Parts: sequence; structure tokens; C-alpha cells
Amino acid sequence: MVQIVEKGGEKVESLKGRPAAVPFIHSIFFKLLICFLLLSIVPLTLAGLLTYSNVSDLLTRKLNKDASSVLEQHSKVLTFYLNDLIRMGEISNTSPTVSDFLKNKDYDNYLRSFLPLDQVFTGIHVIRPENAGITLINEQGYVYTYGYSLNREHSGFYNYHWIPHLPPLSMEHRLTPLHDRPYSNQEPQEQVFSYVQQVFSRDLKAKGLLIIDFKRDVLASLFQSSSLSDSVPGETEIGLLITNRSGQLLYPQDTGRFRPEELKNLNQAERITDLSGNVYRLVTRTNNETGLILTGYFQEDKLYEPIHRIRNSVYWIILPSIAFCLLVSFYLSHRISGPIRYLQYLMGKVGRGEFYSLFQLKRKDEIGQLGLGFNHMVGKIKELIQLVYEEQSKKRDAEVTALQSQINPHFLYNTLESINSLARKRKEPQISKMIVLLGKLLRASISTFDTMIPIWRELEYAACYLELHQIRLKKPIQYSIDIDEEIRSLFTVKWIIQPIVENAVLHGLDPIASEEVSGRIEIKGWLEQDAVYLQVRDYGVGLDKTALKELRHNLEYHSEKLTKYGEKVGILNVQSRIRLHFGEAYGLSVDSVPQQGMNVTIKLPRRFANENK
Repeated sequence: MVQIVEKGGEKVESLKGRPAAVPFIHSIFFKLLICFLLLSIVPLTLAGLLTYSNVSDLLTRKLNKDASSVLEQHSKVLTFYLNDLIRMGEISNTSPTVSDFLKNKDYDNYLRSFLPLDQVFTGIHVIRPENAGITLINEQGYVYTYGYSLNREHSGFYNYHWIPHLPPLSMEHRLTPLHDRPYSNQEPQEQVFSYVQQVFSRDLKAKGLLIIDFKRDVLASLFQSSSLSDSVPGETEIGLLITNRSGQLLYPQDTGRFRPEELKNLNQAERITDLSGNVYRLVTRTNNETGLILTGYFQEDKLYEPIHRIRNSVYWIILPSIAFCLLVSFYLSHRISGPIRYLQYLMGKVGRGEFYSLFQLKRKDEIGQLGLGFNHMVGKIKELIQLVYEEQSKKRDAEVTALQSQINPHFLYNTLESINSLARKRKEPQISKMIVLLGKLLRASISTFDTMIPIWRELEYAACYLELHQIRLKKPIQYSIDIDEEIRSLFTVKWIIQPIVENAVLHGLDPIASEEVSGRIEIKGWLEQDAVYLQVRDYGVGLDKTALKELRHNLEYHSEKLTKYGEKVGILNVQSRIRLHFGEAYGLSVDSVPQQGMNVTIKLPRRFANENK
């Protein structure tokens, strides 16, 4: 509801006025509320997120560091183990007995070589007694085994897919993936991995393969002295996986936790999921000498359990703070936007013409000053409206007077028409022509209230005026009008050419007019960029330097004043009206030479009909 009270004899609207409807998202209340919320809630939220992120990163970096340290120890154990295998291969490669076996091509000699080879490999076997068997193969396909009984039906070792392809003259060694042992009579289904090395005779003319098989639990015995779980306190489960480059799991023996496809790219993954859906984070390290991939894994849920407790604590701090900031923001936004919305409502009422509405809040801040300015503005608008009302009343009175004054010109037209009829009856064509021309000029002067008219009509007025003077003078005036049609269609202020032509006739040509001498007037026009130039030139008496200087001074500085008070008319009147309509950049310029005439140039803007409606 709007409450109207009387104060000091004037109606005043109280603060209970309802503000004008504004879309909520565009209101100043909404904008202030959003700003306050951003300034309060965003820092709190960012602080909580940064705390949670920093603690999480700190714990993750510590775990990665500790896990990498343990993996480094395991990698050294693997390297030490590989060095033992290499040493076993080197001893075999330097043995004369092995060299003779590789060069042997006779089956009887092959059978006789078993005992010497047993003595050699008994010494080699001591280095790694946990091996599951040693196999030596020469180029003739003769096979010697140590530590197991050979199944000769499956002794084609070069046909097994797990045998690596070694360069012909290379002494490289490889660790094979897990494979079964069909060539063993005792345990053909047992899973083993093998150390494979190419060996040569002492004269390098014969070569063969050395294969040392190891059971799977050998790796477990290597790592049982240290555990990844010892590196992280608490209940976080830390495990170890060892895979080869093909993704085959070598350690531990239990393969039921992870899917085989999950193990193929451990060195490129950061997380792995077990069959139960638990997510584990990974820390990987590749042993360049063995080609094995060591991976430490730990369950994310248990790792982040302390972090989640910190997160929950942060939530209990941030949420009440956000609620408090929301209430404070709402209060401050309403406190600031309320008076502004009320002031907007008052301005709407003033716009509808209700000028009794004034701002009544007693505030000393910027809003209070804005209210005082509003009240001052309303007072000034009332004064201006009163002034406009009075001016409109005077204007209506002037229009009535102008309409009444049109009665007299009608009387003059009828009188001139009667005189014209009488002249034609008495056969006085010149008198009749002068009356017709004079009637045209009178009609042109009062027939329209338009301020802007086409230039062609201005030229028509000037031509009528010159025709009158041709009849009046003893020697007719010679005149020419050279203006293009493009200029004729442009618009200008009414009655600017005729007064200049009149000035040229009365003050320039009349003093020299006689029966033998006739005057001459030239009217020209041209365009320059956005300006129109009209020029009236007479060949009369002209002006001396003093008179010309005074005329130029009056045109530049006093044309409006002299015209207003009736002291000067003619070209000063034209100058005053042009500048009132178009500005100081436009108007008249004059030039004259005594006894040679005068030249008046008019500069106008280019105006079209649609610009003057």
C-alpha cells in the first residue's frame, strides 16, 4: 500500500510505497547478494579444498617415497640374483667339458659326456641350489639335463614359444615368462621361469643354449626379508606385484585378486581394480637388467581414511560459516538496495506526472544525498512544467493572432486581382505582369509556415523579384541562374536568396541604372563535400574598404543583435537565421571592389527532404 501524508502543506509519500517490479536477476539486491556471497563463501570453500588437497598430496608423496625406497631394495635383490645366474652362465661358457659337448657330433661321445658334465654342473649348481634343473643343448640337438629326468618325447626345445630368439653371435641372456615343463618326466605341469643364455665352444665354432629353470616360489624367498607394509604405519595394506614385460604375474603365486588384463600395463597405470571392486593406487619401478616390473599397491579407501576425517571436520566448520555469511549477505543487500528500490519507485511515479512524491529517509550517506538530489530535481521539474505551460499559452495566443492576421492578406490578394483585371481591360500588360509577380511574392511570404523549403523555390522567389525590377527600371536587368538540379532539390532556410538579390539591386545596381546602362546579376551554386555554396554577384558600385570591413565585422559578431532590435535587416537577417539553424560553421561571406560590384557567398549544409520533417 502507498501511504500519503501531509507535510508542510504538501503531499508526501511515505516509505511504505511498493517498489516497481524489476526482474530479480537484474535487481541491485541480487547483484549485491551475489557479491557478498562470493566474497565470503568462495574464500572459505577454497581454504577447505586447499587444506584437503595439501594433506592428501603430503600423504601420497610420503607413501610414494617410502614405497619407491622399498622397491629400490627389491630391485637390488633381483639384480643380485641375476648376477648369480650370469655367473653360472659364464662358468658354463668357459668350461672345456661344455665346449667339447657343444662341438660333439657323435652319439657315443654324447653319451660318454654325461659324467664329466655332471661334475661341472654340480659345482655350478652350488651357486643357486634352489634351481629346478639345468639344461644344455648343442646344435645337433643333443640335450644334457642336470637335476631332473628328461622326457625325450618333448625334447624339441627350439619349438617352445618361450625360448627367446637371441642374435647369432651374441652372449645375451633372457628371463622367460612362466611356462610349464613338458620335457620333465617328474613335474611336466609345474610352472617355472627360465634363465636362457647362448653359450659357445672355446674356438667359437660351435654354440648351444643353456637353460636354468627356477620355481615360482624362488621370488617369494627373495623378498621375504622385507615388506612394503612396514613402510607405512596404520592399517593400510601395502602389497607387491612382480610381472614381466608381457604382463604375466611372477610374484606372488596367488593370482585370484586381479584380472589378467589389469596386469598387462602396470608400468603405465596409476590405479588398478581387483575382482571385488576395490581400487588400489600403484607405485611402479622397472628393473632394467632383468626386465621385470616391480609394483607396490595400496588400497585407496584405507589410505584416505584419515584424510576423510579431516574433510568431515572441515565440512562442519565451513557449512555453519556459509550459513552465517548467507544471512549477513542477505541483510546487507537488503539494507543497501531497499532505499534505492524505493527511490526507483518514486522516480516512476514522477515519470507518470505525480510530483507530490518525495524521498523522506533520513540518511547521511550517499543514498541520503541521492534522495536530496531527487527532491531538488522534482522541485525543478515542477518549475519547468509551469514555465512550459506559460510558454504554451503564449504560443497558442500567438497562433490565434497569426490566423487572424491572414484575413488582411486575403483582402490584399482580392484587391490586387481587381487592379490586374482593370489593367488587362485597359491593355496595360506591364502593369498586369507586375501585379501578378507581386502577388506571387506576397503569397510566398505568408502561404506556408515551413521553415525549410527546397532551394528551387528560393530561386523562384528571386526570379520573381528580378522580373519586377526589369519592368521597373528603364534598362532591364540582365541576370542568370546557373545551378544544377541536384542542388535545386536540396533544402535550406526560407528567404535567404531574395534579400541578398534585393540588396544587390537597390544598393549595387540602382545608383548606376540609366537608359544606356543596365545592371547584371549572376546566381551560381556548387557542392564541396558536405557543404552547398550559393553565390550572388552583382556588377554595381560595390563597397569601399571601410564599409566592407564594417559589414564583415557585423556579419561575424553582431548579426543576431542588429537583426533582433531592428537596426539592420537584409543580409544580416539572413546571416542570423542561417547560424541559428545550422551553427557557426555556416553563413555568409562577402567580397567587394569599388565600382566593380559585390560578391556574396552563402555556405549551407547539405540537407534532404527526409531530414527536415
